[in-house]
Amino acid sequence: MLNKRYQLLAAALFCALCLSGCQKSNEDEVALASFSSSVEDFTNYMKDAEEKINTLDVSQKESVDELLSILDGMNDKIAAFSKIAPPTQYTGILEPLETASDHMSSAASYFHSAYESEVYNENDASVAYQHYQISMKWIRIAGYIIAGDEIPESEHVTVYEEVNDNHIFDKWLSEDEDSESAPEVTPEAVE
Repeated sequence: MLNKRYQLLAAALFCALCLSGCQKSNEDEVALASFSSSVEDFTNYMKDAEEKINTLDVSQKESVDELLSILDGMNDKIAAFSKIAPPTQYTGILEPLETASDHMSSAASYFHSAYESEVYNENDASVAYQHYQISMKWIRIAGYIIAGDEIPESEHVTVYEEVNDNHIFDKWLSEDEDSESAPEVTPEAVE
């Protein structure tokens, strides 16, 4: 009789653990699905915006207003997307997206300055275009990270992997005991 109680208790605990594990798994799946949907919406928006920019008729005066409106929308969309909370495996996109957002904000600001002044300001337009290109580069990099693809060397980005070494302090402390001085650490340059 006692043996059956333990079997029932063990079975109940096992089911409870399975169900709690399933709940965590379901939460992860929901978060991943939500993130995936956000990525898809963002990607579609950016493709549409870039297509609209490429089809603008530069000979039309209205094209300037339309360009500025598209850039403002892109700025808002990138800023909002850079603030999302991605699943743990995608947190590497946050820094590229923040950089993209900063540069798109500058691009929009300089384009407004170039076109809304009394006289077209070619220097502001040039700076705006440079910021726009940099923003698009960092969005591409975030895309590579999301897709799990290797970032091409042509992007001139150096990736450093985080190492989770729980015993690193023990190692450092044991090295300090062996020698009088701590080893020098020199920062590495990032392209």
